[in-house]
Amino acid sequence: MGFFKKILGGTSYTNTQRLYGTVEDWEKASPSELKRYRENIAQAVERKEVTPGMLGRFLVVQGDFEAGEKILSEAVRNGLEHAEQDYVDILSYYYMKVDKYNQSAKQDPWYIKWVDAAKVCVENGEKESEVRLADIYSTCYDINDPEFEDIAKETIRLYKIAASKHQSRAALNYAIFIMDKLATEAYKKIKNSQDVEWSSAEPYILQALTDEKNTSDRDYAYSTMARYYSTIIHKKVAQAIECYIKEIELDGIAEDIKYNEKKVLSYMAPDIKDKDYIYTTLNNYNIYFDFLSLSYFLKKQGEMEEICDNYVYQIDKKRGSNFSKSMSRDQAMDILSKYYLANESELSNKDIKFTKASYDFMEKRRASIAAID
Repeated sequence: MGFFKKILGGTSYTNTQRLYGTVEDWEKASPSELKRYRENIAQAVERKEVTPGMLGRFLVVQGDFEAGEKILSEAVRNGLEHAEQDYVDILSYYYMKVDKYNQSAKQDPWYIKWVDAAKVCVENGEKESEVRLADIYSTCYDINDPEFEDIAKETIRLYKIAASKHQSRAALNYAIFIMDKLATEAYKKIKNSQDVEWSSAEPYILQALTDEKNTSDRDYAYSTMARYYSTIIHKKVAQAIECYIKEIELDGIAEDIKYNEKKVLSYMAPDIKDKDYIYTTLNNYNIYFDFLSLSYFLKKQGEMEEICDNYVYQIDKKRGSNFSKSMSRDQAMDILSKYYLANESELSNKDIKFTKASYDFMEKRRASIAAID
């Protein structure tokens, strides 16, 4: 919402702010202060010292949506300077405020005017116009919409232009659009093809780390980066489960997991707010894969098959639905832990080496592991 407060708040000059207020002022003002702001703005519009757009913005922020939209819409029809930009920004604010900045916006009577105004902003070369229109399309259209494919092509074009200009959140939002829609398995099934690969998001994520470095979206950019690489790791763990079930080699999977984990750690800023969550996610994947690798090795040797099958079932009940279900995940992991610790040197020589995350896990469960007969 900070972007809209900056756009809608008017100029920051002290006298102007005292007379007309900003979005922050309007949102926290008392009834008497609101009355004063409204009178000052209305009088300034009559004297043509400010555009009608300021009064329209004020009314929308105060919840008088119909009256505010009408003023802004009239400004567009009258061809006032920057009227389309005012209209796009305040409608974006409105849709966010009423929780309709999503697919439901398309059923709103103002939606078409909102999009048309955004298109004019692009044609007029308004600042940040490409990313604003792309954001509208990417947010308001679902992959199941019949027009999505055509909309997606235009959205891609706009995001690429916006990212090349380093517009606010352009690279970040384009990467998210790829990850959430274009590169999903669901969209691949609809199209019967995969025109945009998951990897297409990577260069835009890395650009976003730079573009958003000094903005309020900095942490979000880092979290998106971590999500990108963590999703690849998740897919690799799922691939390893398939290998276990089909009894085929785990070739290259461990290396791929390590590579993508290193990517997250190399790009990570030490002070982002989601750091602990990100590290926990990476550690969990390491633990899953370490015990899966051990289970794969043991089953291949014809040892502890029931324990191994139980573990695989517990971490992926859908894929492992045909396996034994005679114990909990923790019970299976405790037994596997005891075996690993008793045979650590031998297993290490056969390239079965647990990560620090797994050692930390076993340390926390030392008592229950020791209690196993």
